Amino acid sequence: MTRSSALKKEKQLRLARNTSKSRKIINIVRKNTRELQNYFISNKSQSTSNEQFTYKTRTFTGPSCQKLTDFLKQKGTDDNNNIHDYYQIIHNSFLLQLMKQTVCASCKLIWNGDMSVAKREGLYCSLVFTCCCSHEIKINTSKQCLNTSKRDINARSVIGANFADIGHQDLFKLFAILNVPLPIDEDHFSDTLDYLLPTFESYKLRSMKNAVEEACKKSNGRKITVSGDGTWQKRGFSILHGVLEVLSNGPTAKVHI
Repeated sequence: MTRSSALKKEKQLRLARNTSKSRKIINIVRKNTRELQNYFISNKSQSTSNEQFTYKTRTFTGPSCQKLTDFLKQKGTDDNNNIHDYYQIIHNSFLLQLMKQTVCASCKLIWNGDMSVAKREGLYCSLVFTCCCSHEIKINTSKQCLNTSKRDINARSVIGANFADIGHQDLFKLFAILNVPLPIDEDHFSDTLDYLLPTFESYKLRSMKNAVEEACKKSNGRKITVSGDGTWQKRGFSILHGVLEVLSNGPTAKVHI
């Protein structure tokens, strides 16, 4: 047997051993993944099909749905044609288990390494997956709002807090209980709210104007009778959240808030 033939045969044997070893590792990882799923997912009767779920309609946001949709379209962070354009909360253990079922692009072996956070801004993180061969894979957990330094997920958290009538401290408690990264600090929270306010104000005024015009059209005139009422979120003179309702008296009543 020539030297080249011997080297070729040795290479084939080494490749076969690596393939066998990789299969064993994959089987172990699959077993560990199933154990994690059983540990973290208590509802085993839930469907496990590959059905595509999407939350793009946002009907759960109620009357605020259009405000949110308009803002996201204006800022270029929303893609209605992409069914995957939404966020999932996933445990870090599952990310590592997923990586361990892949092949490293550098060493060509089953990925074996660790995950770290290179940068964090509120809910946004820059994750780094480092293989044992030192090859790194970097991913961001959120998009960036167009023409700003703000992250989409942080802007959404501020919008959500505003819609739910909760402040920074309540959002802080919620995220702590969910065991997710804490929200942006209070100064950045207020700054983001100021950044979002003009968009909400413009939609509010446009919505109220449309309601007035529709009520006047139904009543065939601009002199219409209305009734009003108001309420506060909590008792006290320091509360900043209040609601004023004006109800038109016509064939089709309109509420202006």
